[in-house]
Amino acid sequence: MADRKPKPGKSRYRRTHDELIADYKKKIAEIEKRKAEKALQKDPASKEATAAFRALTKAVENAKSSGDSDLKRALSESQRILAEYFEAKGLNVPKARKPRARRKK
Repeated sequence: MADRKPKPGKSRYRRTHDELIADYKKKIAEIEKRKAEKALQKDPASKEATAAFRALTKAVENAKSSGDSDLKRALSESQRILAEYFEAKGLNVPKARKPRARRKK
């Protein structure tokens, strides 16, 4: 890539055609990835796997609070296996849904 400095007397750097093409190819790849993710998310099995992952997350938190370390370890292991599945399929690992608090003033 170029050194990204504007030409003398100019205030901004203008990207070359090759740089523009490379940037658009990156955007196209990102859009195609999102399209594939949406197709997987519509699959009923993937929906159930996502729900199971979230349920496991809640179960791990409950096992922590109850102090049952064996149960926590078993649930964490199954959660890790599901996370590997999501990564292999190119899906994002679901995050825990937590209630949002009000903004502090």
